Amino acid sequence: MKTEKTMTGSWFRSEKIKTILLETGAGEVPEEFRELVLKEEESVVRKQVNPLGNERGLTVVSNGEQRKSGYTTFVKSRFEGFDSEKIVSPMVSNAMLEELKIAKNPLYDIFKNNPEQLLGHPQLKSRIWYNGQKKAMMEAKDLKKIGKDNGVSKVFVNSPSPGVLAQFLTPGTYYRDYFDFIEDLSREMSKEYEAILSVDGVQLQIDAPDLTHERHYKKSEETERKSALRAKIDSINMAISGKDPERIRVHYCYGNYNAPHKIDPPLENFLNELLSLNSNVIVAELANPRHEGDAMILRKYAHEFGWPKQKKIAVGVIDVKTPFVETPETVALRLARIAEIDEIGPERVMAGTDCGFETFSSLDNVSEEVALMKLDAMAEGSALFDNMYR
Repeated sequence: MKTEKTMTGSWFRSEKIKTILLETGAGEVPEEFRELVLKEEESVVRKQVNPLGNERGLTVVSNGEQRKSGYTTFVKSRFEGFDSEKIVSPMVSNAMLEELKIAKNPLYDIFKNNPEQLLGHPQLKSRIWYNGQKKAMMEAKDLKKIGKDNGVSKVFVNSPSPGVLAQFLTPGTYYRDYFDFIEDLSREMSKEYEAILSVDGVQLQIDAPDLTHERHYKKSEETERKSALRAKIDSINMAISGKDPERIRVHYCYGNYNAPHKIDPPLENFLNELLSLNSNVIVAELANPRHEGDAMILRKYAHEFGWPKQKKIAVGVIDVKTPFVETPETVALRLARIAEIDEIGPERVMAGTDCGFETFSSLDNVSEEVALMKLDAMAEGSALFDNMYR
């Protein structure tokens, strides 16, 4: 059996798509541009299946989130309860601002002076409720057809976790507290998850970087962090309750931005809770210099506590934040480090990317040309790994 290859989701949007998203401000490309969206999504699928013409390309593909402005910012087109007159933005922590400043990252000026430019969304004026089932189902149906037309049967649609929406959206005065808000979001997001999974054969990926964002909360006491983490895990499990874990994957990461990332929590802070998610695939950030060493933490944990038999791990073998292109040997070694953990083994290992390539429209760390080279390296490195272990 060959190693499955996948990416985290987002891909570079064309200038036409970027212009439409900017001019409409809807968070999602309007229906009148449907033909353009389908054309762009098919192009993205082809690039995954045959990066730079490589016939050993990705085997589990996404639509690149082409119809969305970002993995969280699109939700205003699928939810009700917003006040369109009041645009607000979540507060980035001082610790993160300091890291962006040290790294001379352009995001520093945006987050410090005009965060609404990137993260702005309407203020809530009432209880939030989801009404985007038709859009979510259509997105899944479109991707399934595009995949079939291009010879790939395994496809997934991205959707944000309740916790990351609780982090990005501002509840106003309607909700008592964070925990009240995330519980409501869990109930509502279950409708989107259900709509995606109602399309036979389509997988759901829940994007949950909030699981690592413990430094983003005002209170920093250990009990506060632990209770918030538990609430995030519970909110996902509640939203996917009764759904087939074989068709669900959860992605965790530490924020797709260039900085020292010394504020990232150690993996052991949340690994046990992460493995309690009712999904059969964890899509992990393991390639970049800050988190490549997390393989040792995984090994230690698996030796001490074992590993869930049904749980696969899509190993981040591609660093999406650097233009350095991995060699096939590097990819194979990164896969081997996890596959050689006795409790995991090669049968539970997939090849993946650390994060998306364009998390928000026009916000990327490398060029599309470099990204294609990286997917090509993933394909070749996975083949090399297969020759070693399969």
